[in-house]
Amino acid sequence: MVGAVGEVRRLSSASSSPILRRLEGVSGRFPGALLLHGPSESALEEESLRIAASVLCPGGDPDRSCESCRRALHAFHPDLLNVQPEGVQIRVDRVREAIAFGAGKPYESARRVVRIARAEILGPEAANALLKSLEEPGAQLHWILTTTRPESLLATIRSRCLAAPVASGTRSDRVREWQARGFDAEDAADLAILLPGAEEKEARERLEEARRFRSDAIEALAAGLLDRKIASLVLLAERLGRAEPAELTSFIELLADAALAAAGVSAELFSHRAAAGPLVQIGRRIGSAALTKAVRVAADHPPDTRRGNRRLHFEMVLLELWLAASSTR
Repeated sequence: MVGAVGEVRRLSSASSSPILRRLEGVSGRFPGALLLHGPSESALEEESLRIAASVLCPGGDPDRSCESCRRALHAFHPDLLNVQPEGVQIRVDRVREAIAFGAGKPYESARRVVRIARAEILGPEAANALLKSLEEPGAQLHWILTTTRPESLLATIRSRCLAAPVASGTRSDRVREWQARGFDAEDAADLAILLPGAEEKEARERLEEARRFRSDAIEALAAGLLDRKIASLVLLAERLGRAEPAELTSFIELLADAALAAAGVSAELFSHRAAAGPLVQIGRRIGSAALTKAVRVAADHPPDTRRGNRRLHFEMVLLELWLAASSTR
């Protein structure tokens, strides 16, 4: 393995990856275990494959156009193993297969890379099996883990990885990307905020569902906080208790927009400008202090049912807002 600063410098100069460029100043060698995290699964996949291609490239091709890079970018390189979820979790046999792969001699490159997507759903046995190899991967093996929910990973796994955030681009960038794929301006704007990391097929299937969730959440907030119908908030908390990550993000953004409205910020700066009317009303009724607190507490929700009662968590958030609304009447 190439030692000292030279290895990461070679990789970073041969790659457009901002993460590799940052690593040049952090470590004298490419890390044995890298944890990429960010809001977009597609951005995580793209970045992790770019990094894998650069690590495996025998010649440091700056354009990643050599045969080795092209195969790695398509996840079809003999020294790259991709571990994908099967069902609701990543099973221990897949991790053991990856460890055995890493112990073997590289076919073409000087090293091997194992890429684990959606690492937050590693099963307990799989996570425990992974720990020792993350700590001592060996001279020829590099792990790249990706996740949209780093807080859901075992602390022992996080501590054994060098973590690096992966941005998903600005909203304007995402809108342009969706329009380039054939979506009209309204759909592209909603996709950029409601489903920022979705693939095209998923986006076409789930956009209306995401819009319905946002509409239902706003209706429940308005009924509960403006009309004081607490039952609407209880039902909303129940829905949030089983919501998907993108839906939880949308809900928290709605509260944040209402907090901005309470502070007198223009609706042009809202994440959900399409819902500005009721959000402004809610902001005026509740006030910025209570809404800001609600955003902070809501964002700290349990990542799954194993680590806390998420429905109860959101019931408490919404009850605090209901009490704040009642006190301002």
